[in-house]
Amino acid sequence: MSQLMERPQQDEMRAQLLKARQRMEVDALDYKRTLKAAAGGMTQREMAALLGMSQPAVAKALQRAQAVPAVVGEFNAASPYEVCQRYAAGYIDREELVRLLVEWPYKPTPWANEYGEYEESLDGTWEEVGEALRHELIDAATYEEVLMKTAD
Repeated sequence: MSQLMERPQQDEMRAQLLKARQRMEVDALDYKRTLKAAAGGMTQREMAALLGMSQPAVAKALQRAQAVPAVVGEFNAASPYEVCQRYAAGYIDREELVRLLVEWPYKPTPWANEYGEYEESLDGTWEEVGEALRHELIDAATYEEVLMKTAD
């Protein structure tokens, strides 16, 4: 009997944990993108003073930020997976998630080799939406809805 009562609490805790993790991931991406943008108009010393960091720490942060891809158009995300992360973090609602995923300019999925491995990047492909489903960032109903709307 106690397992039945604990299950909803466990589900809620899982949801909170996933949301917190995705917020951390998305906030880190936004921070790094903002650092790169600020570097265009501020010196590293100015950034360091503002952020309460040393100039070498800012230089290192900027170096790491270079690997973060730029957002695509007006999507405020660099990939379909990131759109799903923003949804899981609570930054966009389901309606916005569906709209963005339907409008996303997906790249063609590359062919897999004889071992089932992709030799090209899957970034920006529909496969990222499937990955978001597997990682529980979106549910099956959302996946199906977007799939049906993009199949037209």
